[in-house]
Amino acid sequence: MKKNWLVVFLVSIWIILAVIFSIYDLDISKQIVNQNSGWARFLENYGMIPGLLIFLSGIYIYYSFIKSKSDVWSYFRKVFFYVASSGLIFYLFNIILKNSVSRNFVTDHLIIFLIVSFVISLIIIIVLHKREPVQSVIAIKYAKVVLGTALIGYLIFIQGVKYTWGRVRFRELDAAFSQFTPWYLPQGITGHDSFPSGHAAMMLLPLLIFLTNKKPWIKFLVFSIIFLWGVALALSRVVIGAHYASDVLFGSAIIIFWFFYFFRRIRV
Repeated sequence: MKKNWLVVFLVSIWIILAVIFSIYDLDISKQIVNQNSGWARFLENYGMIPGLLIFLSGIYIYYSFIKSKSDVWSYFRKVFFYVASSGLIFYLFNIILKNSVSRNFVTDHLIIFLIVSFVISLIIIIVLHKREPVQSVIAIKYAKVVLGTALIGYLIFIQGVKYTWGRVRFRELDAAFSQFTPWYLPQGITGHDSFPSGHAAMMLLPLLIFLTNKKPWIKFLVFSIIFLWGVALALSRVVIGAHYASDVLFGSAIIIFWFFYFFRRIRV
């Protein structure tokens, strides 16, 4: 009963914020945007890395779990995981080097970094094949929840909505803010992609699965760190002008919803 009331309370807060942001989105951004903010710029450059590492860990754990299976579906999944792993490694190279070396460093050496990414991924896959398969129920559930949340919540829902909603980012608005649109008015495919926010800080939530049998204070501490990281990253997206408050509200809600959906549905 207490959990039901907590859910009702949190959903009510979310609805209230959605209404407030529908009215004051632009005003909020006008007040707090500072594109020269050092901490916000740092999180814009590197804030995706923890979520990507969570996704990679889910891929490798699940790959280890199914590596000995030889049916067609398992073979397809193993190929998909290899390609996805290579793509994420390439993406990590791009994030790190474009912000520490030069913006186009990876794309200027595209073939080299593609080969390096596929080779690194292949080495990891080979190492996984030589090791014993993952048998931990908690680890397998973690991997399934990560993959479900990332593929359905992030890739399909967030990215799918993002490119069909067509909302102009605050930092892309003209001087008169005439291109601004509230979150509840989709614009179609315009080339703009502000809504919802894709910096899915809440992808760290699956880490809580590993705390199933841990002490309450450990669970609280880890949850607090994840929550504070999510708030900091969400705020940074608004401060840097990349998103409005409603963008991060809906982006986080999508990931949280799908995390709990898979968390409750998946049985190992």
